[in-house]
Amino acid sequence: MYRTWVSVLTQLDFCYMFEYVCDKEGKNLHLECNAELDIKGIDAIVNDIRFQIAKISQRKEARIAGGKKAVVTIPYAVFNIEEFERRCESPRVKDKSGYQKALDAFHKYFIRLQNGFVVFNENYLKAIIDEIDSIECVKKVVEKISLELAGE
Repeated sequence: MYRTWVSVLTQLDFCYMFEYVCDKEGKNLHLECNAELDIKGIDAIVNDIRFQIAKISQRKEARIAGGKKAVVTIPYAVFNIEEFERRCESPRVKDKSGYQKALDAFHKYFIRLQNGFVVFNENYLKAIIDEIDSIECVKKVVEKISLELAGE
């Protein structure tokens, strides 16, 4: 039940932040999200681009990804921030750069609330909205963000 609820809240946060950034940037884009789309595995549609929000996790079983070519999957980071910070400081970890890059990307694209819940930062949605006229460009932006969150 918790996972479903968090998924719904994350989807709502994506849609809210998308609308907020569009309004702030003066862009008149139509975002559609509803139960019928959700049943089809689509969290939102803008300009015929279908979006699905999917969490990135350090759990091995959660990292196995299936891809739908017609849908842009928006990575949503669920990291143990304290563990990444600990590894960045640990003398036993030889290559700290990947952890530090992932942390930097996390803080660039997400905000972690005091209760631990993670919400989208404006930077994430602005990068997508700036390229919304082309699904290929949106996919490139999302791939870049994904790589940053992976510490690359």
